[in-house]
Amino acid sequence: MPDDIPKLPRQRGKKNQPKDTAWKQQKLPALRPHYSITSAIPVTLITGLATLAMGIALFFGHQGSLEQEVLYTNCTLPNGTQIVRVLRSEMGNETFQCSYNIILDQDYTGDIKFYYGLNKFYQNNRLYFNSRNDQQLRGKINEIDGCDPLQYVEMNGTKVPIAPCGFVANSMFNDTFQLFYMNGTTNGTTRVPWTTRGVLGETEMKRKFRNPVRATNQTLCDVFQSSFKDFCIRFFYNYSALQGTIQPPSWRYPICQLGVNSTDPDVDYPVDMYDGDKSFIIASENWVGPRNLFLPVIYLVVGTFLLLVTILFILMWLKQRLSRNSVFEVVMNLKDNRFLLTALHRFFNSQEYSEKHLHLTNCCKQVNIYMLKEVFVVHVVTTLTYNT
Repeated sequence: MPDDIPKLPRQRGKKNQPKDTAWKQQKLPALRPHYSITSAIPVTLITGLATLAMGIALFFGHQGSLEQEVLYTNCTLPNGTQIVRVLRSEMGNETFQCSYNIILDQDYTGDIKFYYGLNKFYQNNRLYFNSRNDQQLRGKINEIDGCDPLQYVEMNGTKVPIAPCGFVANSMFNDTFQLFYMNGTTNGTTRVPWTTRGVLGETEMKRKFRNPVRATNQTLCDVFQSSFKDFCIRFFYNYSALQGTIQPPSWRYPICQLGVNSTDPDVDYPVDMYDGDKSFIIASENWVGPRNLFLPVIYLVVGTFLLLVTILFILMWLKQRLSRNSVFEVVMNLKDNRFLLTALHRFFNSQEYSEKHLHLTNCCKQVNIYMLKEVFVVHVVTTLTYNT
């Protein structure tokens, strides 16, 4: 019977112990990189040149983007009164209109876009940004969760949902603009046509903003009759652009593009309560987009800094090379080799060499040739000087 028992191989040692290889024991040089000046110089040089080239390209690209801004905060009415001096309680539902003559010093070619700008208007407040319902923006009018306290209004004992709801919709920009071309010869004016198509991307419009489902022979005005705000208005693109909130207090949003030069803005949006400013911007854009020198300046500053660091590394590398070569020249220019041999013999038999060699091999697992040469040469020079 004992002979019928199979003999199983006995497992010696630890069963799951990995092999003692550099790969499995994570002892490869790449796991413990030793950075040096010679390895850092190419990285900083290439990165600095690439960043600087990108900054120069963006800078000259933005220089080709033309822009003119018309500040109409202190709009003057036909009777000579500034709009900021008119109390909001006195305005009621009245609309004030101002006129500005715009003289363009350069030819604006290509795609011309128009923006409205607001200053000191902070949108990065968490409560302000979250006060909206994304489902409602996709066409579900009755979805009002998250818009408190601007969710609904009570009319005749019935809660009527606000569409669109929330603080963002409540602060929708509602100034309107009309642009006229003034003929200097005949002094006649021609209204400049523009369109809101292309203000927002097609992907953004399809994913974030959709119209409610309509029945046959039903318009959007009929659909929004069940809500408090009649959203069948001309400010739809203004509101859609306003949903993309921006953190800085000074910002601009596109309103339309050309299909200059006088503009007649209808002043309805109040900015006097927070001491802000309103502006109308005409922009001619190229491949870099709207005129903004922030990104080119950042690229130029970073690229210049990296090049200065590269120059500093090169100077440090040259200093090391020159100092090392000068020490070797002192040793090699010795006239009497007897002193050199004596110094070598004392150095290799000294306790100082044994301790340093032991420290390099046991702690660092490798001998730093340059360090050992420097220690050796300095020891030789001091020994020769002492014997002399």
